Amino acid sequence: MRSRDREEIFSSILDTSGSNGGVRIAKIMFCSYLTHSQVLEYTKTLVERGFLEYDKINRTFRTTPSGFEFLRYYDEMRQIIEIKQGLNS
Repeated sequence: MRSRDREEIFSSILDTSGSNGGVRIAKIMFCSYLTHSQVLEYTKTLVERGFLEYDKINRTFRTTPSGFEFLRYYDEMRQIIEIKQGLNS
């Protein structure tokens, strides 16, 4: 697997957490190809930035409206970069 940047990992976590009303750490680990310690580090950052929320009762993570906005901007940025790379080929 190729090396991913921090924003790509954030996007993967937020995308995974945006479905089904919340997901547990194991689901994030599986879908994002991260270790338990990596998931803890990234989810802590996302919660601090307001992109992800943690439900202590159900022990689940859910993407916030700000997190969905981040996903939208990240996807737009990625598309622009792909178009620009295609023009330079």
